[in-house]
Amino acid sequence: MTSVANFYAPLPVRPLLHFTPPTAWMNDPNGLVYFDGEYHLFYQYHPEGLEWGPMHWGHAVSRNMIDWQHLDIALFPDERGMCFSGSAIVDHNDSSGLFDGQPGLLLFYTAHRVTGSAAEDYEQDQCIAYSCDKGRSWQKYAGNPVIPVPGFRDFRDPKVIWHEASQHWVMALACGQTIRFYRSENLLDWALCSEFGEHQGSHTEGPWECPDLFELPVEGGTGSRWVLVVGVGAGEDSWGSFTQYFIGDFDGTHFHNENAPDKVLLMDHSRDFYAVQSWSDAPDNRRIAIAWINNWLYANHIPENGWRGMMTIPREIRLVATTEGVRIGQRFVPELGEQRAWQRTMITCGAVDEGGQLALTAVQERIKPVHGSISFAIQPESCIGLYLSQPEQPDLTFRRTDSGLIIRYQRAGQNGNDAFDRFFPCHFDLPIVQSEASVTLEWISDNGSLELLINDGIYSLTSLQLCQSDSVVDNMPKLRVVSGGIEITGGQTNVLG
Repeated sequence: MTSVANFYAPLPVRPLLHFTPPTAWMNDPNGLVYFDGEYHLFYQYHPEGLEWGPMHWGHAVSRNMIDWQHLDIALFPDERGMCFSGSAIVDHNDSSGLFDGQPGLLLFYTAHRVTGSAAEDYEQDQCIAYSCDKGRSWQKYAGNPVIPVPGFRDFRDPKVIWHEASQHWVMALACGQTIRFYRSENLLDWALCSEFGEHQGSHTEGPWECPDLFELPVEGGTGSRWVLVVGVGAGEDSWGSFTQYFIGDFDGTHFHNENAPDKVLLMDHSRDFYAVQSWSDAPDNRRIAIAWINNWLYANHIPENGWRGMMTIPREIRLVATTEGVRIGQRFVPELGEQRAWQRTMITCGAVDEGGQLALTAVQERIKPVHGSISFAIQPESCIGLYLSQPEQPDLTFRRTDSGLIIRYQRAGQNGNDAFDRFFPCHFDLPIVQSEASVTLEWISDNGSLELLINDGIYSLTSLQLCQSDSVVDNMPKLRVVSGGIEITGGQTNVLG
């Protein structure tokens, strides 16, 4: 393996497929909603700096979730404080009374006020803003806050949904290290129903954040389940910020976890997949989510080039019955492959033995995005490496042992910043639960990121890839068989022309 010291972080090139801010700093996706043919994406935005600062809501719209039009900033800080994360809904029947009987858009956000000079001197409450012109202008509600300061600090990131069975609006709020559920008939007056999270899942020094809540049918199983998604904040000397989820039942007031309380389910197994949110009112009952590709351990220190921050490719979320229980599965939205000048290369099927190497594309240019897929069967006691974004070391190594299949991910890099150089380089092993020797992999590499979906998206690994070697000769994405052998059964790569 090449020494980490040989990998450096150059000025980033703006990705061609992933959403980025027009300038300056961006973090959490907010207010995802579909209305009148447009997908709305709001985001935490500091338009006057390249590090986290006074939070605004940036805004963009798209008809396909890939090509985005930037709009004017939607929310600005005011006397109530900064505008922290939240959600959006379509008030179809004017439950709020703010739209003169017509449908309209409502944003729910946390107002964050600094009350002193110490880090813990702040308070938070929940507010709304509304738009009568398809989101082109926004008016903050005169009756804000709709939920006042509760008497503790971390009280934020409202996710609002319509709960059909109980005929109520429901709000999930991150409260310290639990999630509180509120409900309302008119979107303005909210009553506390229940609290979930104590002794459930993962807890770190950081707070729980950015909840999401939705119901989906179970593929290969019976009925449906509710999913509660929770961001877990970073603690010092930890993995950093990550995203967990719970599977269970929600009756409109209480969430019941169907797994053991100490069971931790991760929506992504790598370092840079946070603040996940899904679109409200997506057509055809699709559940589509997007995340911020970053980690709070080094987010303020990643390379910048007049902008800092990117989102994942939007993903279709589904539930799948597995031998381990019901789990989330993810797929890149099919819109990714539409209306693009992709140059396609079919991957040669057949056996590749020890010492063999297979080029995965016919293009070596690093700045061109690649969307690829491959399926293969790996022989016992075999090891293969996949070089998808780091030419001198494999991003992924697959090893088949007597105990099963193990994936190793590794990433190198430095930029001279202590926090970045300490936390950005990483490697870890991921055991894969399966009885077969077959593997499917879909990936997207774009300028600065690598997204991996394994075994039809049951396993997801999302990472910033910001560094390159000063001695790169071969940029070609490739597969190498280190020991044993594999049988490739299918695959293709698509390079953006």
